[in-house]
Amino acid sequence: MNGGSGTGVVDFFHGLQVAITMSLMLTLVQFVYWTCKLRRAGTFWEQYRPAMYVLLSAILTNVQPMCILVIGSWKLCCGTCDQVGIPADKCPATGHSFPPWATGEARECNTPGNIFWDVSYCGGKNLSIFPTVWKGWVIQIICTWGGYAVMFVGVFQATNLHKKLGAKWRNIRRGQN
Repeated sequence: MNGGSGTGVVDFFHGLQVAITMSLMLTLVQFVYWTCKLRRAGTFWEQYRPAMYVLLSAILTNVQPMCILVIGSWKLCCGTCDQVGIPADKCPATGHSFPPWATGEARECNTPGNIFWDVSYCGGKNLSIFPTVWKGWVIQIICTWGGYAVMFVGVFQATNLHKKLGAKWRNIRRGQN
């Protein structure tokens, strides 16, 4: 979180991840919307339920990458003054700070770490692959993994893929390929 080798590359790829995820998910929303519009009838909910599921999925799956982009862009990891490179004489009373801006001034904070990682990740020495605090795991499981589960439900409903796979399975079992 506090610089080091390759930091610009990491920040770039966090932005790229958000751009790609958002583009793909919103394109999928459009595909499902038009599929529902052409193939389904009934009330709004009956016709567009799969599209609403995929829209919800698009929002959920973008929460985690967007949070990480914000954390990385504004260097929002509350570490010890030593971790973030602030001299002891400029250290806030709490003993913690976000990494300084270009002016070198401390940015006081009270809760060490952030919503994904504990304070040990603020110095930029540890690789942050998975969350280390409970809030990060809640975002990871509910938003990311739950979002992809909702996406599969919406796509299966829109394309009737579950019915097509069931019919194909029955034909295979009967030996009709």
